[in-house]
Amino acid sequence: MPSVKPFKGILYNPARVNVSNVVAPPYDVISPQEQQSLYERDSHNVVRLVLNREANPYVAAGREYLSWLEEGSLSQDRLPAMYIHAQSFSDPEGRPVERWGFMAACKLEEFGKGSIYPHEKTLSGPREDRFRLFQATNAMFSQIFGLYSDPQHELDDSIRSVLNEQPVLDLNYDGVRNRLWRLSDERHESAIVSFLTGQKVLIADGHHRYETALLYRDARRLKNPGHLGTEPYNFVPMFFTNMHDPGLIIYPTHRLVHSLPGFAQEAFIESCRKYFSVAESGSTEALVRELKSHAKGAIGLFLADPDKWYLLRARERAVNEEMRATPPALAELDVSLLHIIIMKTILGMSDEAQEKKLHLRYEKDAGQAIASVQRGKSQAAFLMNPTRIEQVRGVASSGMVMPQKSTYFYPKILSGLVIYSFDERG
Repeated sequence: MPSVKPFKGILYNPARVNVSNVVAPPYDVISPQEQQSLYERDSHNVVRLVLNREANPYVAAGREYLSWLEEGSLSQDRLPAMYIHAQSFSDPEGRPVERWGFMAACKLEEFGKGSIYPHEKTLSGPREDRFRLFQATNAMFSQIFGLYSDPQHELDDSIRSVLNEQPVLDLNYDGVRNRLWRLSDERHESAIVSFLTGQKVLIADGHHRYETALLYRDARRLKNPGHLGTEPYNFVPMFFTNMHDPGLIIYPTHRLVHSLPGFAQEAFIESCRKYFSVAESGSTEALVRELKSHAKGAIGLFLADPDKWYLLRARERAVNEEMRATPPALAELDVSLLHIIIMKTILGMSDEAQEKKLHLRYEKDAGQAIASVQRGKSQAAFLMNPTRIEQVRGVASSGMVMPQKSTYFYPKILSGLVIYSFDERG
């Protein structure tokens, strides 16, 4: 079972900083342009900790972090608490949505050996980067995003018990209202801990940071002859939300192929016809609409010179033959069609090349993906439908993982809302 408990969070002090100006998205979705903007927004923006741009970013982050603690810009809560987090936003159709969850310290387990499961592949580069940051700061500046299953919404009363209280934080960021409360009511905390007994938790976002926390724990344990297993470095801060919450939204992540030697548009389209029916579309908007009308087996394609939009629909017999060695839970995913049939079989991009992103980029916005091809920065844009939550569940419960960037859970949990210390403080 997942073992969770309250912790003494470290929060920005609103008497010293404007909290709206110092939070940031998770480090791995911050573009260079956004990094510059965040740097300019406030000298205490958390980007200086999670994505520092000095020559030695880790040493600089450690220095900044200690300085902010000492001057009181950051302050640790005196008593442990869980933190209730509500995000209000609009869904892709413009309808108002709220997503609720709670933050707690979750005891680290090896993936798949206990009750915590991944759903996407990870790479070694990001783990090394975050490990060096953990070593320099002994802290974690954002939460792992975890999903639990509560179809009857049994925890709703405990999570929303704070609704009539004044939130600790209430800020808008990039179109999302973020509210945060401390939950220190032992009855509701016990209800949360008890409910998670026997549950499985699926990592929705933060796979690299979770795996890095495991490495960091093991390193700390080796240096601590009095290791008990209860030290803060044995836990990781996690935001938990119900996978049956109507506010759980998954966006697609589109793919861009670039600088691939020998890429020829007409030959590529002809090769696609073996596995897909190929129909032209009139615009990005029309293609996105057509994509949405297909529950599975559809991929959008844009090629320039001249500008052309295509809808690719899988030919079941040909696709099944090519993917006969792929487990069923993975074979039904559109991202598997793209990575196995198109990128590997047709374009000749090996699994290793895809994992290293040698000729591959990811883009959340369909319009930006199209523009990249039109500007000559990419050779082809592949537009995707979002992976459905039941597909994520099915893959994870089968002990498998999806290709990287198969899901984009929206909205992200901001860095800097609640900081977790791997050391005993206070």
